[in-house]
Formats: sequence, C-alpha cells, structure tokens
Amino acid sequence: MDNKQFHNLIEALDKEIAAYEKLKELFKEKKETLKKSKPDDLGVLDNKILALANTIKKINDARIKIVIELSGKDLNMSGLIELAEREAPNFTEALKERKVKICNNFDELALLNKQNVELLNHGIIISNKMLETIINAFAPQGSFYNGAGKTDTHDIDMWTVNEEI
Repeated sequence: MDNKQFHNLIEALDKEIAAYEKLKELFKEKKETLKKSKPDDLGVLDNKILALANTIKKINDARIKIVIELSGKDLNMSGLIELAEREAPNFTEALKERKVKICNNFDELALLNKQNVELLNHGIIISNKMLETIINAFAPQGSFYNGAGKTDTHDIDMWTVNEEI
C-alpha cells in the first residue's frame, strides 16, 4: 500500500481537527455572546459558524476521497486503524491519536451546542415575558361596571355579585 496516501490521510485529518477546534472556539464565543445578550454579535458569529461548516464539509469530502482511494470504501476511524495495522503499521499510532482528538472534539462540540440551545430557549422565554409585560402595560384598561351600571373603581372583588348599597 502507498504510504503517501496514508500521509495525505493524516494531513486531511489534521485539517479536519483544526477546523473542529475553530468551530469549538466559535461555539464558546457564541455561548458568551448569548450570556451577554448581544444579538448583533450573534448574527455575525452565526455567519462565521455557517462558513466554517461549509469548509468542514469540503475537508470531510476530501478525506472521504482519500479513504476510498486507500480502501475502496468509506471507512470510519476504527476501520482506518485496522487497515493501517495491516498495510502501513507506522501510521497506526498517528491514526489512533487523531481518533481520540476527533472524539474529544465531538463530545465538547455536542456539549457546547446543547448549552447554547438551552441559553437560546431561556432567552426566548425571557423575551416573551418582557413582551407580555410591555403589551399589558400599553393595553387600554377597560372599565368595570357594577350591577347599577356605574363604573366600579375598585379592582374586581372575589365576590360573584357586586352591588352598590
């Protein structure tokens, strides 16, 4: 088997790991932005995240192409490690190290994403409560009439029947 292809695979994995590290940093920045309630900064961050996601897709496609050239099919990291053990043992440790890094990045990204979603949901709840308060403050106050057809200036009593004596 061609060692150059394994070398290219390692380079592709390194690019992918670096991109996921950058994504992790953007997710951390987004978390802080959500905590500070800065919606303008949030839009900029989301655009950066989308651009990086497109880059990651391209890197991933290039890695898949290399893996298919190596093995004839798309293998996961465990499959690549097994292939390296049989065909190019000198690359086995490098692949194992990258597998650990990729798994750790995914775990951290999943946690950060979950936290960001929870912060967004909390922000929506707070925004809805604020909006409800504003609407109630500016809504016209209706008059309450008693049984005699007069305006009752008191708050509605707990009684089912109000009569003026």
